[in-house]
Amino acid sequence: MGAGKSTWIVQWVAVCMALSGMGTAHAAGTFDGDWNVTLTCPKVAGGVSGYRYQFPAEIQENVLHGEHGVRDAAGWLTLDGKLEPDGSATLVAQGLTSSAPYAPGQAYTYDVSAQFDATTGSGSRATTRKCDVVFAKQ
Repeated sequence: MGAGKSTWIVQWVAVCMALSGMGTAHAAGTFDGDWNVTLTCPKVAGGVSGYRYQFPAEIQENVLHGEHGVRDAAGWLTLDGKLEPDGSATLVAQGLTSSAPYAPGQAYTYDVSAQFDATTGSGSRATTRKCDVVFAKQ
């Protein structure tokens, strides 16, 4: 095989790899952008107060990060996780409680099972307390 032919084969393989990577990168960012999040946890029998948080989130390369409140202060919450190509996601909520009767500043973590499409999404807390999450792309 001549030097010209081997160079052409190497270039052809490089082009194929680049094109293959471009398709993957495009698919990986299907949900990318700025989103609004509304987290609603209704009042629970026994006196546990309900609450509603509205906060921004960003999705980059199908990875979501949203944050409510002041980091490490009572009432702070983060929501993080990876969206699958079909829009399904298991997100992790971590935060610190806010109301005085319920141990302010107490750390908590729970999962949110969610489903996204191009401009909206919805989910629910996957543990004992029922909470709903709604996502809207800006």
